[in-house]
Amino acid sequence: MSTQQTAKTQYVDVDGVQVAYRLFGSSTGVPLLFNQHFRGTMDHWDPLLINNLAKTRPILLFDSYGVGKSSRNVPDTFAGWATVAVNLVKALGIKEINVFGFSMGGMVAQMIALNAPEVVRRLIIGGSSPSYGEGIVSGPDWPFPKLMKASTPEESEDAFLSTFYSHTEEKQRLGREWWARMNERTEDRSPYVSPEQTARQAGAAAKWFSPGNEESGSYHRLHELKMPIFIVNGDDDIIVTTENSIVMHKQILKGNKNAHLHLYPDTGHGFLNEYSEMFAAHVTLFLDMQRVV
Repeated sequence: MSTQQTAKTQYVDVDGVQVAYRLFGSSTGVPLLFNQHFRGTMDHWDPLLINNLAKTRPILLFDSYGVGKSSRNVPDTFAGWATVAVNLVKALGIKEINVFGFSMGGMVAQMIALNAPEVVRRLIIGGSSPSYGEGIVSGPDWPFPKLMKASTPEESEDAFLSTFYSHTEEKQRLGREWWARMNERTEDRSPYVSPEQTARQAGAAAKWFSPGNEESGSYHRLHELKMPIFIVNGDDDIIVTTENSIVMHKQILKGNKNAHLHLYPDTGHGFLNEYSEMFAAHVTLFLDMQRVV
């Protein structure tokens, strides 16, 4: 069975664009679609997480428009990113999908579930936030610019480790271990997101967190979500503040009692890498239970 480190990159036409993807893991079951964070590509997922999940289900990783191995420009809204993901799933002939989105990818995952609920079986949202609305708060000013300006592998490592992990010696050691795992794939890697496309990603985020975003945002529509939902984060996320995960959970509960929130202790935005094996077990449990409540 292929792994995160060895899976073959393939391409499929999505509205005239050759979109890069990797589909691997178990040959049976509903695939799990991964939506990536700011400046992330298919190669920014933790193999320890991905390979654990691939034992029990097909895994679908992809580079969206303007990212990694895929061309065209990054769409200017997360609703636009969601359209790319849904059309990829349809182009591959997949009728039903489980959806996971992390950070910005979690914002995309919300819009996938809101705009194409017929293809979403279950939804997992990690380290993310609804769009602008009551109770949504911003974190410190420095993490996002540091991630945005990183232009070399060394700067990228420093940016991710200093924003995803707290600055204690132990947490930084865990961050370096994650970075090493993430770079175990040495061939056919996706290139870093260019400065131009990075700016377009930042523009989509700015719209998400600005007033007047009702048509392409999620906050006022979260009550529409009816599928089982698992919201996760670290208890001290400074990039997408933990409070926003709590607000999202409360908004979803207004229309769907089948939504669950879990905060991993003593961790931040990098919770899914720091707790990769536990998170994989929690995801497996959530996806495989016949009844979530």
